[in-house]
Amino acid sequence: MNEGLNYLDNSYTLTSISTFNAAVNAYVAANSGTTASQAALRPEIRSLLQVGNLPTEQPEQINAYEVGYRSVLLDNRLSIDADAYYNIYSGFLGQVEVSVPKNTSGQQVTVGSDDAVLAALATNRAARQDRYRVYTNARNNYHSYGSTLGLTYNFYQKFTVGGNVNYNALSDNEDADIFVTGFNTPHWVTNVNFGNREIVRNVGFNVVWRRQSTFTWESPLANGRVPAYQTVDAQVNVRLPSLKSTIKVGGANLFNNRYFQYAAGPTIGGLYYVALTFDNTVLR
Repeated sequence: MNEGLNYLDNSYTLTSISTFNAAVNAYVAANSGTTASQAALRPEIRSLLQVGNLPTEQPEQINAYEVGYRSVLLDNRLSIDADAYYNIYSGFLGQVEVSVPKNTSGQQVTVGSDDAVLAALATNRAARQDRYRVYTNARNNYHSYGSTLGLTYNFYQKFTVGGNVNYNALSDNEDADIFVTGFNTPHWVTNVNFGNREIVRNVGFNVVWRRQSTFTWESPLANGRVPAYQTVDAQVNVRLPSLKSTIKVGGANLFNNRYFQYAAGPTIGGLYYVALTFDNTVLR
């Protein structure tokens, strides 16, 4: 694919082009009479352009380590489920946007030349830049790690309380990589539930509180901070044995707390429902 297009070895990263153009605009604004072309060719400004030098795409590799523990204690009233993991990614795959420079005749020019620097100016976006978004391998190794702890306790008759907490993280590297990793995972995700599958004959309920911590979302579509949010879900089940049916009435995000789950994503509110389930094999 690269043959003739030369986006692997004769291109500038789009991120560096944005930084370069911001520096050009700032210099022109501060120095009356200076043109954008003159500013672009200044050594301290043209050096902001980062050559792609992308490696040929290879399969990414991962070494994964995991340990876990599961048990039932206190006369089967308390269940515990815990685990932890550590992953090492080599050749992590991601997308990077690059631009191949051209001269005024539409011919490719070599990165580093004056023609290539001038091609990176925002005013030459359409005429002198061929832009590509390609998959490539990260230059750094990445280490992700985390753990989960879940507990459920049957504390009185059929009443249960439980919850779990999840922690996930990606270690930082000292050297910047060619693209953002897009880990896109909150550090903390927690939920707590309380319920009784049959508080009175044929009637049960469950209530769940959920919380997610803030995190950074990175993708080719959009980047941004996703704020922390919390919701409450609840459901009541009514069994109708004579009809071999169950009626479920409930709501997800019961209090209509508005939130979004990723940058540029839709705002999510409450969802309320009534469902009728018929199952001749279970309800007898």
